[in-house]
Amino acid sequence: MLQLTNMDREDKSRIEGLNDTLYSRTRYKDPLDKRTPVKELESKDVEEKWQTPELNEMLTHERVVMKASPFMKKIFAFAMLFFIVTILVAGFVFMGGSTFISSRNVDINVLGPTTVSAGEVLELGVTVSNTNNADLELANLSIQYPSGSRNPDNTVESLTYTKDNLGVIEAGHEAVQNVNMVLLGSPGETKEIKFSVEYKVKGSNATFYKDKVFEIIVGQAPIIFTVESPRSVTSGDNFTTVVSVALNAKDILKDVVLKAEYPYGYSVFDATPDSSADNNIWALGDLSPGDKKTVSIRGQLVGENREERTFRFYVGVSDSNNVSPNLKINIISRLNTVTIDRPSIGLNVAFNGEDMPVYMAPADRPISASIKFQNNLPDKLLNPRLEVNLSGSALDKSSVAAGNSGLYDSKNSRVIWDLVNPLGSPELSPGGDGQVTLRFSSLPAASLVEGNRDIVLNFSITGIPVGAVGQNPITINETRTVRISSQVNFSSKVLRSLGSFANFGPIPPQVGKETTYTVVFGVGNTQGDLTDARVSARLGPGVSWLGAHSITGENISYDSSSNIVTWDMGALSSGSGFSSAAREVSFQISLTPSLGQIGTSPSLVNSIVFSGRDVVTGDFVTASNPPLTTRLTSDPAFIQGDDIVVK
Repeated sequence: MLQLTNMDREDKSRIEGLNDTLYSRTRYKDPLDKRTPVKELESKDVEEKWQTPELNEMLTHERVVMKASPFMKKIFAFAMLFFIVTILVAGFVFMGGSTFISSRNVDINVLGPTTVSAGEVLELGVTVSNTNNADLELANLSIQYPSGSRNPDNTVESLTYTKDNLGVIEAGHEAVQNVNMVLLGSPGETKEIKFSVEYKVKGSNATFYKDKVFEIIVGQAPIIFTVESPRSVTSGDNFTTVVSVALNAKDILKDVVLKAEYPYGYSVFDATPDSSADNNIWALGDLSPGDKKTVSIRGQLVGENREERTFRFYVGVSDSNNVSPNLKINIISRLNTVTIDRPSIGLNVAFNGEDMPVYMAPADRPISASIKFQNNLPDKLLNPRLEVNLSGSALDKSSVAAGNSGLYDSKNSRVIWDLVNPLGSPELSPGGDGQVTLRFSSLPAASLVEGNRDIVLNFSITGIPVGAVGQNPITINETRTVRISSQVNFSSKVLRSLGSFANFGPIPPQVGKETTYTVVFGVGNTQGDLTDARVSARLGPGVSWLGAHSITGENISYDSSSNIVTWDMGALSSGSGFSSAAREVSFQISLTPSLGQIGTSPSLVNSIVFSGRDVVTGDFVTASNPPLTTRLTSDPAFIQGDDIVVK
């Protein structure tokens, strides 16, 4: 154990004693008030402490206050005087000085309706007021009209900008101007009319301006616009769309234009009346109150089953009497959606390899018909049967011969095929197809009745779907016509993979890019010599002439001013194309499509006409062919869709 030292014992006894004194009630005594005064510090010590050399150095460099010079005092006085004068002048102007003008006191008020029907006259009252106490001199009112504005006295004339002299508008007075116009636009469209007043003041060469924008909404269209077409069509079938335009207004609407935008897969065959440009623009002319004009468009739509394609039609007015594909002033528009149906049984007919509704053929010449069929149903087709009825006084009934085990009923002029699959069963599986052939010809030319030279073929294919046994069979009908030419057999076609020229360019054709094609004209003559024979044709929009070629040295020319190709044949001997070689010529063209042709099959050559004069009778013989488009049905390399212009 540790032992405490004497010092430790003394410290402990002291602490205990203090303890006893602190907590004892009897031993505690108040401490005595003993104070020891603080020794006063001598001033000398303080001075030695604060007055150091560093402080002395700072005191010697203390800043000296600069005294203002008389020149600075003058500048300050001038600035104060200028400030006071400015305040006085501003106050005078603000309180209405007698010779000061503010644009805030010039106002333009426009009184008129907020809505106006398209094609009706809009009347506006414009008031320019001057609340200044000085006159406005050389005041002019300028008006900037929106697009679609027309002169009410002559709606052909466009209004863009006018400027009228208002003269002097005295202080506290106003000038009134009446403004009339006709607004054309789509219902709900907002038009902005900008009014501007420019003026001068006495004693100044400066020109001052005040602007006002007046907004008005185009209301009900003055046109009744209807589009009628089938809701659904079978892919590849022809159908007609009828567009009607009627005026429901009090005033004449001039230079009315109809524009159509076709969907992908649609091809135009013809239209009544003929289009003004690109097979989709019609200049309808002037419409009087109650007038109604109708356009019928016949075409073909190709696509997959249950696809929907939308046609867009616009009615507006032309700008500056020009028929433009880019119609800017639209009054009303319509959308028309058509659903594509695939036929339950596909049927395709070609004569001598050409698929067309009306086939031209020479008299007493064999014609080979190829009939293809396909089951498009998801089920089997039982007992399929194909029947062709031939009619027409030009038919040589003894020439009819059916291939592929077809049965010819000469009494009723009918051919029947009981169709079977490759295994010999009387059924067609889903997607199953086949082909049969038929040959026939017309009577000799001398035996033909004048005015009746057609052979009509009615095709009918029937079958019973597996799930419809005991019910009515499905039937698909097609009609084709073979027209026997009286003398001239005139053919025209467009090729790309064949012909006398090497063609280039994108397929399908693209906007802004050049694609070339070869056009072939052929002429045959069954009987009677012809003279002054010639063929003329017009190139379509966006089509250029590249050159011609002929093995026999035919005379073919092109007139760039009229865009017409002329083949001057001269004499055409009897039997050309039959007992002797046919006359033929080819030429190359190029197409550079525009944006307005997207989704269409542009016309390459149209107005194709042959004419000649019979040497014996002196009568003129004519023949015409339908327009040639990018739909190259005569080219073996053509694929569906290669004719449609893409972007």
